[in-house]
Amino acid sequence: MTLIFYLKNAMIASIYVVLLYVFQFLSFEFVQFRIAELLLVLVIFNSKSFYGITIGTFVGNMLFSPYGFFDAVVGTIATIITLLFMIFLERQLLLALLMPGIVNGIIIGLMLVYFSDITTIPAFLIAFSWIFIGQTVV
Repeated sequence: MTLIFYLKNAMIASIYVVLLYVFQFLSFEFVQFRIAELLLVLVIFNSKSFYGITIGTFVGNMLFSPYGFFDAVVGTIATIITLLFMIFLERQLLLALLMPGIVNGIIIGLMLVYFSDITTIPAFLIAFSWIFIGQTVV
């Protein structure tokens, strides 16, 4: 691992955190259009960007999420799973690009339902749908 590797990943993490800060009003709760998630596409072109995106997700969620450390951990786990699927499916581009919506829809949808007053299957389906739509649009 070279200095260039560390600098590139530090830049990716920094850009993720800045985008999350600027667009935090769109990045949390049931309806999410997390602009910073655009950076996930980088992993298809260079799998080494995995580290910067992961660190950016953890730091950004830790700093700005209303759910604090819990979202930092759960969100980072969701990002790691998403990125691994995207790397594995890089040859099937459309399926790889749907992974953020599917994985985050399930994991973050469950987390949001857990923190809400309504913990039912329809509430999860609504949360999943909004997160999937937001991730896919971004």
